[in-house]
Amino acid sequence: MQEYDPEAYWSRVGQDIQKRGENFVAGDDNPFYRYKREKFLARFLDTIDFENKTVLEVGFGPGGNLRHIAQHHKSRKLLGVDIAQTMHDLASRNLAPCRQPVELHKIDGRELPFPDKSVDLTFTVTVLQHNTIEDMFVRMVGEIGRVTSDEAVIMEDIGTSPKRGAEGSFVRRQVDVYRKVFAKSGFRLADVSFLNTRVSSFWHNLVFLQLYKRLAGRRQTEGEPIGAVIRTLIGGPLPLMRILDILWVEKKHLAKMVFRRE
Repeated sequence: MQEYDPEAYWSRVGQDIQKRGENFVAGDDNPFYRYKREKFLARFLDTIDFENKTVLEVGFGPGGNLRHIAQHHKSRKLLGVDIAQTMHDLASRNLAPCRQPVELHKIDGRELPFPDKSVDLTFTVTVLQHNTIEDMFVRMVGEIGRVTSDEAVIMEDIGTSPKRGAEGSFVRRQVDVYRKVFAKSGFRLADVSFLNTRVSSFWHNLVFLQLYKRLAGRRQTEGEPIGAVIRTLIGGPLPLMRILDILWVEKKHLAKMVFRRE
């Protein structure tokens, strides 16, 4: 297994995403992730107050989140940073039709190109979990704290104990880890909520990660298009899964953590 290189990894993902018809979000494009995206927008992103604020997204990927904010919210200014040039180029194209201009920056993953407390609100969506080296993770959180004047909304996959992904590309940290590291920058944890996709995630992992990948005889790379049969197997039971996800509450996987400056 090759050592995880964030810039190379996400540059390759960006290239695979460009092969798909719709390419506004990173990751795999299948019915489960479309359902999860719909739920994420309604319960997480659209519940954030962007009104008349300078907003920064750390790790904008193909630009889907910034595009949604530009279309549905009235922020004062939108900023974005990402480590991959292919993501920067893709997001630039995806955001070009937006009436509200978005300022995008390609970064090295170590520093943010903004003055202290120049951003009202900073948010991440499954980005800090890809900072797998602990000192780099702490450094990026410190940079978020440095440039953010009021609030940081951190939406990341959470585990009950630290768990590293099979390819070494992510770490599911505990909420308390985020609480402690943000406290060093003067931010307190004000609220935590979970997306709750326990049942649908189980079905997706069973069909896609176990059955499909084993039958295919190779590893499906993130962002790569998938066929019609596997789409049907994943998506067919989703109406039932939506109901079961409401009933079986969990306190792990995708969480929304709101940090406010003391």
